[in-house]
Amino acid sequence: MKKIIITLLACTFIACSEQENYKISIELPDAADSYIILNKTQERDVIPIDSVMLDSEGKGTISGTVVMPGSMFLTQQGSRSRKLIFIDNVAYNVNGNTFEDATITAEAGPHKDFIAYTAESSAFDNKMQQLGMQYRTASEAGVSQDSLKKIRSAYEKIQLEKTKFDSVFMNENPSSYVSLHLLRGSFYSLDGQQLENRLEIFDPSLHETDYYVFLSEYLERMKSVKIGEEFVDFELPDTAGNPMKVSDVAGESVLLIDFWASWCGPCRRANPEVVEIYNEFHDKGFDILGVSLDNDKEKWLQAIEDDNLTWSHMSDLAGWQSAGAKLYAVSSIPHTVLLDSDGTIIARNLSKEELKEKLETLL
Repeated sequence: MKKIIITLLACTFIACSEQENYKISIELPDAADSYIILNKTQERDVIPIDSVMLDSEGKGTISGTVVMPGSMFLTQQGSRSRKLIFIDNVAYNVNGNTFEDATITAEAGPHKDFIAYTAESSAFDNKMQQLGMQYRTASEAGVSQDSLKKIRSAYEKIQLEKTKFDSVFMNENPSSYVSLHLLRGSFYSLDGQQLENRLEIFDPSLHETDYYVFLSEYLERMKSVKIGEEFVDFELPDTAGNPMKVSDVAGESVLLIDFWASWCGPCRRANPEVVEIYNEFHDKGFDILGVSLDNDKEKWLQAIEDDNLTWSHMSDLAGWQSAGAKLYAVSSIPHTVLLDSDGTIIARNLSKEELKEKLETLL
């Protein structure tokens, strides 16, 4: 009897061990003797987690343990290709001839959900890709704006259909990390209430995952700087390197806080319109504070000069890790926040026409 009990305990232990580890079995004959690397992204940085050198037959294994499911990606040393993999403590198979044509399958878990999702969503992606290529070709050929507008409309229609498809998938799969991944990729288009409603659908088993924590913290920042709230003050170096606060310019005139960067194409294209509005309304009590998400000071200062941005500027040159951008829940740029003369947030991301109309009313 004792032997039977010991055997049962041993089997139980082995089963638990298998459940507590992920195992990625790789077989890529044409990638023999090359390194395959498992990576994750953290604060926009790529961090290698583990790697294996495939043997002469192109075989190798990467294994480990995760506390929570998450998204990672595989790369091959010397290749620019990357393969998204949703990691949980299950078994995976990576098969193909080369790394570029490899497919990843999973016996269970979020990656299996992802395969089911892409089986249906890929039709939308393919159509959008075709329309994107069609638009570029037509644009280079110099076709009429009406023709380009029709292609854009068709693209936006497919994009809207995919957004609806993703919403249905999230609602039907509230305990899948893939649903959380879809929200992480689209949250920037949602207002605070919409994001809060989305987060409420997720199963508690996902509440400690990296994406859920990130989105919850982002939502709290959104609430602190929502319309109707007093502005949140912060301090960053100005163009001369001296400390400057938002409160140094807020509360005296209507103020537009403009989050931008020299490397941001849409920001640079919008700058002439911002300059035009500044010149028209500055003497009436309108001011601007530029908050840059640059990393390179010389490029930042050169852009200010080239675009004739004559108002106050500040930056910690930390890129997307900018302390000011984090406080104001900035997920894309250009991003603007309008304060009235009392320092209350009254609007965000107004178009040129909307901003002019608002200033005409206020001033």
